[in-house]
Amino acid sequence: MTVVDYINSRGLTPRIVCQKIGVTKQALSDYSNTKNGPTLKTLNKLAEGMTSLGAPTSVADLTRALMNKN
Repeated sequence: MTVVDYINSRGLTPRIVCQKIGVTKQALSDYSNTKNGPTLKTLNKLAEGMTSLGAPTSVADLTRALMNKN
């Protein structure tokens, strides 16, 4: 699962999450395409942003979703 897929599955749009955490849509897409995945700092930023937008999310939730390649 990609970061964008996870955001969509939580009922949010990538655009609104990008605005909330201050990154471009391209940067958000790149989080899933990097060799080692997003950093812990980035995961924290995503989790906090998504939670503040009404989709409670933790770093553990994001990690599990991103590790699931199905």
